[in-house]
Amino acid sequence: MKKHSFIKLGLRPKLYLIILVPLLLICGLTMWTTQLLIQKSALSTLQQNNQMLATNTIAQLDKNAIEQMYTSANPEQSAPYKELRERLNNVRMETGTLYVYMFKRVDDHWLYTVDGAAWDDKNYSPYDTELQLGADRTSALLAGKAITTDVSNDPEWGELFSTFMPIRDDAGKVIGYLGIDISANTVNSVYAVTIKEAYKLVIPIFAGVFILAVVAAMLFIRRMLRQVREIKHSMEKVTAGDLTVPSERLTGDQLGEISDLNNAMIQHITGMIASIQHSSKTLQQSSGYIEEVAGGTLRQTEELSRAIQEIASGAGQQAEQTEHSVDQSARLGDIMDEIGTYVHQFSATAEQLTNVRNTVLHEHELLLAQGKESVASVQQLQQLSSTLAEKSREAAGISGQVQGIVKQTQILALNASIEASRAGDAGKGFAVVAHEMGQLAQQSGESIREIDRILGHFVEQIRLIHTEFEQSLSAAEQQEHRITDCMESFEQVSRVSEDVERLARDLSNNTERMQHIRHEVEEHLTHIAATTEETSAMTEEVSASATEQQQSVAELSDISGDLNRLAVDLKKQAEQFIV
Repeated sequence: MKKHSFIKLGLRPKLYLIILVPLLLICGLTMWTTQLLIQKSALSTLQQNNQMLATNTIAQLDKNAIEQMYTSANPEQSAPYKELRERLNNVRMETGTLYVYMFKRVDDHWLYTVDGAAWDDKNYSPYDTELQLGADRTSALLAGKAITTDVSNDPEWGELFSTFMPIRDDAGKVIGYLGIDISANTVNSVYAVTIKEAYKLVIPIFAGVFILAVVAAMLFIRRMLRQVREIKHSMEKVTAGDLTVPSERLTGDQLGEISDLNNAMIQHITGMIASIQHSSKTLQQSSGYIEEVAGGTLRQTEELSRAIQEIASGAGQQAEQTEHSVDQSARLGDIMDEIGTYVHQFSATAEQLTNVRNTVLHEHELLLAQGKESVASVQQLQQLSSTLAEKSREAAGISGQVQGIVKQTQILALNASIEASRAGDAGKGFAVVAHEMGQLAQQSGESIREIDRILGHFVEQIRLIHTEFEQSLSAAEQQEHRITDCMESFEQVSRVSEDVERLARDLSNNTERMQHIRHEVEEHLTHIAATTEETSAMTEEVSASATEQQQSVAELSDISGDLNRLAVDLKKQAEQFIV
């Protein structure tokens, strides 16, 4: 690829060129304008002179001779024609014009009448020779106006200009027209003389103005360049890092203002460098403090993350235990439903005992036969009593397991409260959950203790029933030997049956209460399970937040390191300046 080489010029040559080139252009334009104006002035002067010549010539013409020439049978041989031609020829000779002639308008044609040529000129234009004029000239002449044309090129006569003027009689009527042609050489002669005189006047004046302009430009450029050198020296020092060298103002123009602005800029830069140095120290200290805070926050975040993981683990275990408690509660409900069935059967048996007591009072003779049935019934009741005792013991065991779960829930709620207090603001939600879990565990404990009390009373009643059944069985076996004591025994059986019936009612009521308590326990356990799930979800969210916070703290630590390095670099860059 071709490389272009440019000539590098300094500011001084450029300023000289900026001033001298316009001056030279103005000189050339002035000379050209002078020539053009002189040429136009010469042409205009000759045109005015030609018009005056035409006016004077028309004034000297004999108007009657013109009219007589028009009425003559042979115009060119008439005396008026000869007189007029002699007059026009004399005018041509005296004034040095190229051509003087007269013409007229006949039937839309221009015709020569008198040609002011010499008598021995064989190329003159005879009378009634047609003359060619343009449309503009024709319209102007017919309007009675005098016209003078610009310079035009004629094939025969060369460059010339013409003046055409109407000839009027004493009454003002147009009786013909006069034409005078002037050669352009005359214009050029006048122009040559005039331009020499103009040059004699213009050139010295322009030379003086040019010299004065050059001297003024040199003085101006010298003063301006001194100011430029002063500003350049100051800016070179600033570029080198030395901010202690201002520029002196030498001129009162825009360069002086630039010098003042340069000094103001140096002061502003000095203030900025000092501010940057101070800010770099502050930034370095702040980055160190941020790094320390980030490290402490990172450690706290790690501890919070471990605490949240422990809470999440405890919540998972609690959820498993809660599910196990729900299963145990369901089993307890099935056992209590079975106990309720036994209680209803026991109530029916008590009613049967009452009927038996009434029957024995009236049918003593059938006591022996009925005694066998009583033995069988008592054995059946004894088996039912044993079954009830076994189920009651199982219920008591389940109640103990539920009591253990409640204690574990209380311990877990206490641990969650402790961990929530350690977590600060982030653990407020866990504190509320832990409080609700503690209250729920307390309510569950009270419900379990009520169930234990009822089951204890129920077991005691079953033990009494079992004892009574054993006595009844012994009495039935000995009824053959104690017929006489049968009424008393049946009175005891009656009383026992009443106790059994009352106990059955108590068992029925307690069973209903146990069912109600079981439903409450299930609701509490369900609430605990939901709370545990919410706790687990919140723990996962908090764990994710802790992880994000840990990442943010790590990024903050990296940023503080970058800020520290940036402050060091900024301080090094600022120290390169001399302020």
